Order: sequence, then structure tokens, then C-alpha cells
Amino acid sequence: MKPYNITKRIEEHFANLSKGQQKVARFILDNLTYVGVHSANEIGKSAGTSETTVIRFCYAIGLTGFAQLQKEVTMLVFEQNTNSTLSNYVSSKEQLFNEQHLAEKVMTQISNQIMFVTKNIAPEQFQSFTMKLHEAETIYLIGSGASHFAVQWLQFTLNILRPNVQLVDTEASALIRTLQQMNERAVVLVVSLHRYASESILLAKSFQEQGAYVMAITDSTMAPIHAHANAAFVLQQMELSTIDLMPILISFMNTLVVGMMSHDTEYYNEQRQKFDDFQNSFLADRWS
Repeated sequence: MKPYNITKRIEEHFANLSKGQQKVARFILDNLTYVGVHSANEIGKSAGTSETTVIRFCYAIGLTGFAQLQKEVTMLVFEQNTNSTLSNYVSSKEQLFNEQHLAEKVMTQISNQIMFVTKNIAPEQFQSFTMKLHEAETIYLIGSGASHFAVQWLQFTLNILRPNVQLVDTEASALIRTLQQMNERAVVLVVSLHRYASESILLAKSFQEQGAYVMAITDSTMAPIHAHANAAFVLQQMELSTIDLMPILISFMNTLVVGMMSHDTEYYNEQRQKFDDFQNSFLADRWS
């Protein structure tokens, strides 16, 4: 097993772990640097379990013991520190640079990634997810870092089709006002991708505590956002770079919008018509 695959190994075994071992798994993935330099006893205490549970966790995921876990984690931390998202992106594309039909090859690669994600979309979950968007009184969108431009696109698109779609403003006074307005008729959609910005996770936790229904789009079954989401879609990556996930994310968001419209086609056609009429009237007045 390659050292940098330790997170994949944990994910693959996660469902079969005991509750105590799952706590250890989450702690390890959230605190890799800490795990690399602390004892099994210290990790057990920090994870709210015990040294014995940490050792049993190592055996449960197929390792020879705690020493191998530390070795694998240390190598993973080294790998993460020496390979940025950008360098992973560039290195994964180098083999295509000399292709005669570069555009075709790159776009085919993206298409294959989209199809890979498509196979893991459960129809029942998709139906429920999009119904929540349709029925929500207000939709709040959260995305930090690379995810921010994606939720901006989603807000623009949803605002054409329905009212009360907001990007969450994290400025103190605006955030307090949003929390005061939050209720059980609100839906919060959080996009949380690798490196998992703590701000997005804390906001999801706060909104869920206020009674909102929190939905997440993430890239791992072990992502920390799962602890604060009522429902989550996992867009499994074929590439190491988060940049490679962006076309898939936008494609999936577009699919969510189509799914939402399918719940009441007459209403959304009416909304689209009103938008088109207003836009045409506005442009005609502006340029006349």
C-alpha cells in the first residue's frame, strides 16, 4: 500500500468500524500532524476513546499496528506539504501536453469524471435533495475558498427561478441577522471540499442548531461536514486536485437545478417567463 493512500484505506473500512473506532478514524483524518508525533495513549484520550481502541482501530483497517499507522500518516503529511493542489493539477495534465487533439482529450477526461460521479448518485436521495430545494422558504448557500465561486454560480441560477436565495455573509452583523432569521423552513446548502474550511463547518453547525435543514456537497465520506449535515452528496474524485473537481461540481449543481424544476415545471416555466419579460423590458428601456 502506498503511504499516501492511508485516508482511502480508512474510508473503505469506516462503515465496518465500531463507534469508538470511528471516533478514532475521524480524529486521525482531522489531526494528521498531531497523530504523527503523539502516542497511541495520547491520541486515544484526545479522540475521547482509549489507547486500546486506537490499537484495535489499526488492526481493523488492516495495519500491522500503531507504528505502521504513524509511518503512513507521517508520509501523508509530507506528501500534502510538498504537493499543492496546483502542482497536482499540473502534474496530472503533463501527459496530455503533447497530444495532437488536446482539447478533445481534456474534455473527454472531464466527461469520464462526470460519468464516474453519476454512477454514485442514488435516485431516491437526489429526489429528496431537490425536493428540499423546491420546498424551502429560504435557501442559504455556503462555500469558502475554491467552493465560493461555485455557490455564486448556483445563487445566480436559482435566483432566476425562485425567490429567497442568499449567499451567507460572514461579516459579524450580517451573520447575526441571518442566524436570527433562521428557522425550520430554511435549507442551508454547504459546499465543503478538501482542506475543509473550518468556517463553513462551523456555520453549518450553527444553522443546524437553529433548526435549519443542512445539506452538503463534499468529496469524501469522511469529510467533517457530515457531522453537521442532514443529508450529503459525495462527489468522489478520480484526480488528486480539487481544481479537477470544479467542472464536476458545476455540472452536479446544474443537475440539482434541473431536479428542483422537475417538481413543478409549470411554476418554474412561469418564473422563467417573468424573468425574461423583465430582463427584456429593462434592457429595452436602458438602451432606448
